[in-house]
Amino acid sequence: MSNSSSERKRINLRTLVHELALRDIGCAGVSKLLVCSASASRYYLAELRGAGLVALRKARHDSDACDRNVYTLCADPAAVRHFLDGLTEPAPTTGLRRKDCAQVDRRWRSVDPAGGETGSAARRDPLVAALFGTAKTPDAASPAS
Repeated sequence: MSNSSSERKRINLRTLVHELALRDIGCAGVSKLLVCSASASRYYLAELRGAGLVALRKARHDSDACDRNVYTLCADPAAVRHFLDGLTEPAPTTGLRRKDCAQVDRRWRSVDPAGGETGSAARRDPLVAALFGTAKTPDAASPAS
């Protein structure tokens, strides 16, 4: 099952690439085409620019577009096809594996300055200890015999 925002991103990127194959387009044109905000249109254009599919150039003065700069599709068709094929839905994840859980648990343990793990629970931050008190460990809570 896909996330609706990631599915929308894939659809918008495909739509934008197909539109760029027909004409040069600016940020305002992308906003209008994809029915999104200006910041979202800049994000989509930056994604395509990072992939090397588009280049920025100055708009012609005789154009009726309100954008000073427009983007043009500059990659070869094989690169465009490779990018579009990469927009497939990712495989679903099953969550953390046992090995990953052990690594997360290890992060919460304190580390000895010599480089080894102490095996005890992490010490409380001094500011947190000042506000909420020190953490009571099972060893400290039991009376010494």
